[in-house]
Amino acid sequence: MAKTIKEIARDTGYSRTTVTLVINGKADDYRISPKARAIIEAYIAEHGYRYNQAARSLKLARSHTVGLIVPDIANAFFARLAAALERHCRERGFVLVTTSTGESPEAERMALENFLARGVDGVILTPCEPRRSLPALGRKTEMPIVQIDRRFEGDDGFVVTSNHFASAETLTQQIIAAGASEITFLTGSPANPTTLQRIRGFESTTAQLPNAAARFTVRSSDQDTEEGGHALVEGLFDARDTLPDGMIFGSLLIFHGAMRAIRGRLGAIPADLIAGTFAHSAIIEYLPNRVFVVQQDEPLLAQKAFEALAQLMRKERPNRQVIYVETNLVAYRASGA
Repeated sequence: MAKTIKEIARDTGYSRTTVTLVINGKADDYRISPKARAIIEAYIAEHGYRYNQAARSLKLARSHTVGLIVPDIANAFFARLAAALERHCRERGFVLVTTSTGESPEAERMALENFLARGVDGVILTPCEPRRSLPALGRKTEMPIVQIDRRFEGDDGFVVTSNHFASAETLTQQIIAAGASEITFLTGSPANPTTLQRIRGFESTTAQLPNAAARFTVRSSDQDTEEGGHALVEGLFDARDTLPDGMIFGSLLIFHGAMRAIRGRLGAIPADLIAGTFAHSAIIEYLPNRVFVVQQDEPLLAQKAFEALAQLMRKERPNRQVIYVETNLVAYRASGA
């Protein structure tokens, strides 16, 4: 019966590494002694060699797994994205392995290095820092990576993302058309490239309007959390006696915290407030306000990201460096969409 590397090593007295190098024809490259080589080759000639599927997958750099790294899998957007990616992977014989970074560059680097060490075939990543090249760790090429949702300026990696700049322009235009004379944009840190593009879209739309500096403002927080949104509204009330008649919220967490702060200050959400968000929340359907929601197409984002990653895994180059997926703007009233 043919023997495995483990059995050959046990019976010949040499390490698995030495046996593997001899089997792979690397004995001369790694200065394996002629004696050791002769003993191992004679043993294999007599008993044969049987590889297991795991070893074969490692040799071919094909583990049939894809890694997904996102800031927070509990975030509804990333949860829907993961579910869509999982379907694409399953249909093509891959297993999706998901992890969250909590917006920590250190956690992101650790996740990438672990995926690389475990031999995943490719990674889809929502980065919290500009993409870094990683060592191949014995692989002939770098691990294929496709970024999704975010693109840092100057990054030459492959990216699939919504057009956040254009979405913010459209959202701002609709809120102004609905009657808002002042708009405050409450958001997380502009260090997040998605947030930065949305701020730029807002500013691009309002910059040439009369008295723009006083009527259209951005207030940002280092915390893209409910607490951050709550603090932004508290700061807004400290700066002025009344709310503007238009508000845009850069994330659902900021939106939820801001709504809580407004209710705490005023007892209720003013019915004449015109709001805009970049994701839907069930709370919106119970508000007395007009709310405009930018809806991202998570299934199409997942499809395009998987297709680009599949090309990289086949050693092919996607046709475009950045693939934009269109968004949809939905208007809600108290009675629904």
